[in-house]
Amino acid sequence: MPESEAPSALRARVLAAAAATPSTTRPRGRAAGGALLAASVAVGVSVFEGVGGFAHGAGRPLRITIALAGGWMVVSAVLAWLVLGRGGSTLARSPVLVGLAAVATPFILFAWMHAFNGAYAEPYDAVGYRCLRYTLFISVLPLATFLGLRRAVEPRHPAVLGAGAGAACAAWAGALIDLWCPLTNTMHVLVGHVAPLVAATIVGAAVGRFTLGVRPVRSRSRS
Repeated sequence: MPESEAPSALRARVLAAAAATPSTTRPRGRAAGGALLAASVAVGVSVFEGVGGFAHGAGRPLRITIALAGGWMVVSAVLAWLVLGRGGSTLARSPVLVGLAAVATPFILFAWMHAFNGAYAEPYDAVGYRCLRYTLFISVLPLATFLGLRRAVEPRHPAVLGAGAGAACAAWAGALIDLWCPLTNTMHVLVGHVAPLVAATIVGAAVGRFTLGVRPVRSRSRS
């Protein structure tokens, strides 16, 4: 959509597309979203417990684990608020704001984890492939849920909204993995904790471009 498109034209385009797109009722949509959110939480907790749970990170002081995960949760909550909110209108929040938040999230969370590097003796050494896999696996269902239930909601920059959703889902998954992983060295953080954030952001942008966008409504010509 051209940046110069007038608000009235944009509004007309959104309403026309919405009228032409079949949708479920609001209660059904909320019920489906709630069920899928519960399923996402269940998957995350199951993975967490299945790979060792809190016991796996026992080699790190508990106060540091809580601080690390708490910081991730704060950033994740802010990003989710930006992605899910509508900014007082029928449209999603400012694409510029969502895009900046999505891009900044990996840097902010890397800096947060790096701040604890060297604060304790790490119990072992690992590149971070397991953290990467677990984070991406836990992120799949919530990201797919958002892209499916919020389809055709962003007429301006759907890829940006998708990127924000990918970053938010991976950030929440990463917060859970922080409670499991006891490592904070630079290489491990980059591979195991930052890389899945970047990957989910890219996937969210690529898929969101097609699922979240409002396509022009083509009128059928009469014969």
